Amino acid sequence: MKAMLFDLDDTLYPEIDFVKSGFRIVADYLGSKYNLNKNSLLTQMVEKLQKEGRGRIFNHLLYDLGLHSEKEVNFLVNLYRSHQPTIHLYNDAIPTLRHLKQIGIRLGIVTDGMASVQNNKIAALSLKWLFDVIICSDELGRECWKPSIIPYQTALDLLQVLPPEATYVGNDPSKDFISPNCMGMLTIQVKRQRQNNSVLDTVPEAASARYVVNSLTEIVPIIEEKH
Repeated sequence: MKAMLFDLDDTLYPEIDFVKSGFRIVADYLGSKYNLNKNSLLTQMVEKLQKEGRGRIFNHLLYDLGLHSEKEVNFLVNLYRSHQPTIHLYNDAIPTLRHLKQIGIRLGIVTDGMASVQNNKIAALSLKWLFDVIICSDELGRECWKPSIIPYQTALDLLQVLPPEATYVGNDPSKDFISPNCMGMLTIQVKRQRQNNSVLDTVPEAASARYVVNSLTEIVPIIEEKH
């Protein structure tokens, strides 16, 4: 094994922290502009997230406040997407990544999402010094988002590594592992306890990771055996 590619959201850090970071920025803006309680606004958004998902939280919040307009919704969306997040890696990320580098494994990231948003996350997490290549699939074109094979192949080409010599580590079987499996890469799903989603247990074999672990530290013996 010569290289490992990692997903970003909910693999290296908890994405809910990014969401709440964005909500805090929105709450600060609305609270200051309309003289509203910022903590109450944050609580309302978190509750809407838990009940309704992420689809139209700002629309619903502004309707509830009697402040809805398309202009204000668009402003909140842009504020959320462009903010500099306060987020942190999982505790097992740095020790695992350092160990992999020490044994000669080259490291990369392949991540979906709006490129500007993902790059803000990468900057906030100070990841560039740890990784040899970082691919935001959005920078290759929206059609190159997972499960497209293109971002994975681009990362491997930059690392000058063949697919059978590489591993992909992610958390979402609905899109993370289909292409790496087809390419002949080793695949590992990190299924943390807080990620309680029954959909992850009902995916077809072609989309399933070869190994399932509960933390990043558990991938080390798998890779050492194959290195």
